Amino acid sequence: MAISIEKISKELEIPEDQLIKYGLKAFLERELILANEDISILQERYRVKEIKELEEKIKKKEIPSHPAWEDLIQWENTLKQKNKLDSLLGTIV
Repeated sequence: MAISIEKISKELEIPEDQLIKYGLKAFLERELILANEDISILQERYRVKEIKELEEKIKKKEIPSHPAWEDLIQWENTLKQKNKLDSLLGTIV
């Protein structure tokens, strides 16, 4: 059963555009939370605070390079995604 934005808007007495804004903001905020959780997992796994620390540990062979390099790439991609999400959140007024 599909429910429309129009129906929700009427039921909650919230203008459709405002409802869409609320939904987008909630989605972006949730994605940021998930990204932060992913980074936290990596920080805990390798006992580091910053991505540079992980890179140094790999280079110094303090930890096995596999799967650490893959995790480093994941961390980098997650940081890029966080920047996009932050930027998009900043556009929602």
